[in-house]
Amino acid sequence: MSGQTTERLIYMANQIAREFVNQRPHEAVDATWDHLWHFWDPRMRAMILAHLDAGGEGLSDVAKAAVAKLRDDAEPEPQTKATEFNRAGESEPDLMSDAG
Repeated sequence: MSGQTTERLIYMANQIAREFVNQRPHEAVDATWDHLWHFWDPRMRAMILAHLDAGGEGLSDVAKAAVAKLRDDAEPEPQTKATEFNRAGESEPDLMSDAG
């Protein structure tokens, strides 16, 4: 795992967390977890989890908590319209998402 890749993932996770903190602070951890689970490639999730295992330096508190929830491997309930749309193909096969 390259240092630049890890730094980029930290930046992205913090950016996502910060946006959700601004939108809805009380739901920021779950919304960030939801986003990471639905939109990050499994390799990206594995890399950020490895970084958390190594101490998680640079991750905000919200990002750390969201990344920790990735360990459960359970699919989160959609927290945003984007992830609701991402799941649309499960119940509405004619409605497709480019996200997943």
